[in-house]
Amino acid sequence: MLHRIRTVPRQIWLIAIGHGVTDLAPGALYVALPFFKAKLGLSYAEVSAIVLMQNITASLTQPVLGYYSDRKPRAWLMPAGCMLCGFGLLASLLVENYALVLLFTALSGLGNAAFHPEGAKLINRLSAGSVGKGASLFSVWGSIGVAVGTVFLAFLLEKGAGVLLFLLAIPFVLSGIALMYASSSMPKVSGSPKSGLRGLKASMNWSILSLLGMVASRSTVSAGISAFVPLYYVSYLNGSSLYASSLLTVYMAAGAAGTILGGFMSDKYGSKPVMIYSVLPLAFLLYAFRFSSGVWPFVILAVSSILLSATFTSSLVLIQKMMPGNVGMASGLNLGFSVGLGTLGVLLLGKVADVYSIPVIFDVLSFLPVIAFLLTLFIQEPNAKKALA
Repeated sequence: MLHRIRTVPRQIWLIAIGHGVTDLAPGALYVALPFFKAKLGLSYAEVSAIVLMQNITASLTQPVLGYYSDRKPRAWLMPAGCMLCGFGLLASLLVENYALVLLFTALSGLGNAAFHPEGAKLINRLSAGSVGKGASLFSVWGSIGVAVGTVFLAFLLEKGAGVLLFLLAIPFVLSGIALMYASSSMPKVSGSPKSGLRGLKASMNWSILSLLGMVASRSTVSAGISAFVPLYYVSYLNGSSLYASSLLTVYMAAGAAGTILGGFMSDKYGSKPVMIYSVLPLAFLLYAFRFSSGVWPFVILAVSSILLSATFTSSLVLIQKMMPGNVGMASGLNLGFSVGLGTLGVLLLGKVADVYSIPVIFDVLSFLPVIAFLLTLFIQEPNAKKALA
């Protein structure tokens, strides 16, 4: 495995690391939720709306940006998206008005949307015959970025925020400069012209819709854990924000292992088997979470993250196989639109928390993997030769 990683082209590493920096923002946003709640006196539903705003902005624009990326390469979207994502987050932390928090959070989501389709498309094309390997590295750096973002912002908030918050801008500025240089020197990638709307319509079928439904269910689980674990321990149990962020960091960091594993296993065994065997055990783990104590919350979240991340990589590889003429838009659908549909569930979960209390959230989350498992059974995976035809 180490030999296969060493053979990865330099351009893939540059894009993957840029992905990690871009995803510092969504990771930090989850840790910022108790900060927003206390600072502005928000309800759980209003806090959930902040997450929804960031994700829905990204979900609505990613497929569109992905489609136009398929028509003409726009590598400059990567550095622009990276910096907009970071500065939007920073501005949301500094303002004193809830409406402005939503506005700047939406801009951060737009920056996130600008980066992902172009980055995922280039990773796909540069990976040659090892698409799973390239996709796993792209995804794992995103997981690393989210995990680091939780720790970074938790540290700054624990120190009293203030001027220290401006340190958030540093990685985004440095990465933006590096991506500008990388995008200007990116080699031309040969390939057949991408299909238009007619080809896109032809590629849409029940199998793809089932895949997107599975991704939406899984994304609701992932976003629900990220949003409500800090709120559960800080706002409900009145615990330490550092303890809550450490749980979230373990959850995010463990996803790196699942992301790499999912990519390599998809190349070897196919994407559908990886999803089938990964998604159903989540139901039992999430049901047990709120009854756990001691070291077990860390163990349950780590294993859950590994399984969720394995399905993330395999679904990205699979939808790119299903839509070979629209790889950018396929990436946007997987990374953005269906994920955005999942975060709509987070807003509903916020309503549930307001009415029934936060612990009930984890009962709801334990049911969603069963739906994802049933949808996965209807997916038909194309073979490699058919996908490349």
